[in-house]
Order: sequence, then C-alpha cells, then structure tokens
Amino acid sequence: MASAWIALDDDGFILESSSMHLHSCFPSALRSEIYAVLLGLSALSHDSSISIYTDCSQLISLWTRLVDSPFSPKLLREPNHLLWLSIRQLIMDRNLKVNLIKVPAHGDDIYNIQADSLAKDAHSVLQPSVSPLAFCYTLCLLTFNSLPIDMNIRHFFRSIADARALLSFCSLARFTALGSPSLFDWAGIYFCLSQIKGFASHRNGRPEFWIFCIKLLLDMLPTL
Repeated sequence: MASAWIALDDDGFILESSSMHLHSCFPSALRSEIYAVLLGLSALSHDSSISIYTDCSQLISLWTRLVDSPFSPKLLREPNHLLWLSIRQLIMDRNLKVNLIKVPAHGDDIYNIQADSLAKDAHSVLQPSVSPLAFCYTLCLLTFNSLPIDMNIRHFFRSIADARALLSFCSLARFTALGSPSLFDWAGIYFCLSQIKGFASHRNGRPEFWIFCIKLLLDMLPTL
C-alpha cells in the first residue's frame, strides 16, 4: 500500500511532494487516503492553515463525523480508528486549521493526477516499508505481534478466540488419526463454520453450547 501528497503555495507552485510505501495488514484505497492526509499534516508546523484537495468523498464524509465532531467512544469501533485518532491528536497538538475540498475523481486536475502517479510509483518501486507505529500519535496504542490493532477491538478479540477454537478443533484425535492436518482444507472448514449463526464460540458464552455444536458437527462429518 502506498500514499502520496503534493504541497502547493497560494499561487499554485509546488513546494514539496512525498510518496511512501506503507506496510498494512488491511490495505484499502480509503486507508491510503487517510495515511496521505496524516503524513501531510505531520509535515506542517504549529498554527498552520491548510486546504486539502481530495477526490475521495468517503474521506470527507468520515472527516466530518470523526474529526470535526466532538470525540465519541464509538470512534473506537470504526475501521482505521488509530489513524483518525492520530489526526485528531495532531490537529489539537499543533493547533492546525484544516479544510477538505472535493475534486472530481478521474478528472483533469493535474495535481490530483500527479499525486496518484506518485502513489503508484511508490507502490511499484521496491523500497523499505515504513512501520505503521511511526505515524501513530495516539495516547494509548494496542499492538499485536508488534503491529497496531486498527480495527474494532471486540471484533479482533473475537477473531482470536475463533482462531484458537479452530486450532483446538484441528487437533482432535478424530482428524490426527487420519494423517497430517495438511490433508484438510481448514480455511474452507472455518469459512463454512463461520457462516452458521450460533456456532461460533463468541455467539454464546456457555461452554456446553460450544461442545454441543462440536458434537453435532462431528456426527455429521462422515456424511459430508
């Protein structure tokens, strides 16, 4: 994933441009746009005013709800909440005034085209990836395997619990007696199980409910 931005003065002259290849577990076009804004803001001095031109309508919509509005704990449930929190903290610490302006996507805006080109070049050219931790300005940061958890924390814990449950399921003697665990398509099995409402352990906290579901599945396996 790559991000890029171009800085112009009031007369439209290019003052600076930057592009960077970023490591990301969940790459997306929106995440790249948010990173570009964060990287651009981090280059500003205190008490600066800036207008940001972007072709991403979703970025502007989320900015109004997550940055311009008072803080709400619901922000922590949003994808990319660490980036949004970092932007809020950066604006507050440096007393920045930011205005977002929409430009047409896939139009003839030369600066927008140039920024897209810089991002594509950064993505295709081999260069060291910058750690996501380098641009986190949040006061509290949760990490897993040295990577920031930038998703709904409840969903993250749920995925960890499901992964551990699947690991225990893979280790049952019923399967190990048949041969190597690699004989089974565990990713496919996990996907099928995740589609069954009420099966996953986090849907119901009672251990006997989870055991009962496992027993039903094991009874069905010979006929599948």
